[in-house]
Amino acid sequence: MIVGYLEDPKHLVEILGSRRKTKVSGKHPSKQTAFGVMAVHLASLGFPVCTGAIMQKKFDKYLASFKKAREWSLSTGAGLTKEEVTRGMTIEDKLNQRCPFYHKMYAIFGHRANIVPPATAEDGLPPEVEEDSSVPITFLDS
Repeated sequence: MIVGYLEDPKHLVEILGSRRKTKVSGKHPSKQTAFGVMAVHLASLGFPVCTGAIMQKKFDKYLASFKKAREWSLSTGAGLTKEEVTRGMTIEDKLNQRCPFYHKMYAIFGHRANIVPPATAEDGLPPEVEEDSSVPITFLDS
C-alpha cells in the first residue's frame, strides 16, 4: 500500500520534500499533512483507516526495514543457507522476505543519498587495473 502510493513522484515529493519551492506559496505541505493525505487516499482504496501520525510511523518502520535489507545485501555475510537453497529460495526472495517489495523500494529510493548512501572506496586496485594486466603497477619502496 505504501509503495504503490510512493511510486507516484508527486506523492513522493509530498512525503520526502524537495529542494525546490512551489510556484504559489513557496512551501510544501507539512509532512504531517502529507501523511494525512496518504492515509485518506489509502482508506478510500479500502485499506484500514488511520491518522497521518500512524501512517508516518508505518512509513518510518517500512523505510527502516528497506534500509536494513539494503545494508544486508551489501554485507559480506549476505547469502543463503543450504536449507534456503534447497527450498529454491533466491537472493531476491530473501530481500523481499526482509522488506516486502524491496526492488520497488530500491527503484523509488535508490538514488537518494540520504536513504542509500553513495558507495565508499574499497581496498584494492581500481577495476581497470585488475582487469587489464598490461597496465604497469609501480610499488614504492618501504
